[in-house]
Amino acid sequence: MKISKHILNIAMLFISITVFAQELQLNTNQSNLNWTGKAAFDTYSLSGSLKAKEGSLKTNKDTILSLKVIIDMKSLNHENNDLKTHLRSNDFFEVETFETATFEITKPVIIKNNKAILVGNMTIKNITKEETIEVSIKEKTMYFNHIIDRTTYGIKFNSPSFFKKMKENAVADAFVLEGKLIFE
Repeated sequence: MKISKHILNIAMLFISITVFAQELQLNTNQSNLNWTGKAAFDTYSLSGSLKAKEGSLKTNKDTILSLKVIIDMKSLNHENNDLKTHLRSNDFFEVETFETATFEITKPVIIKNNKAILVGNMTIKNITKEETIEVSIKEKTMYFNHIIDRTTYGIKFNSPSFFKKMKENAVADAFVLEGKLIFE
């Protein structure tokens, strides 16, 4: 009798999670991602865009159960074609070899006051590192503004951390990735 009651409780829990869980897909056409990089020893900065290739979000009431976003690195864009080509090259993101970058949370997270702290794995150039990203959530839209250290993903071109005497053409190690992700 105890075993069947235990099995019934587990079944009811599974059914309640399944009934209340919501799985959404990323609307890649309405979502947007923007990046900003800057010179290491100057205020000069440049910005451009990226596009998400796909993504999914699974929630249950006030909990994000899973989140995965895949970025199309071939969409890396800037108005200056020479810079765009350079950022896509082996000096930076090697988009011909590494066509996507990915972020996926590694544990569920509670949404509180329309905010959440996502802890997950970011993969860029086939190098995976843990990133902690604060997001704001309004309805089915997630907003973020996150600083990423490019050198942790093997992108060392003109980095002052690796080329100590470089001043004039040094590129800051950190860049900002911000975005609006819309799920439906």
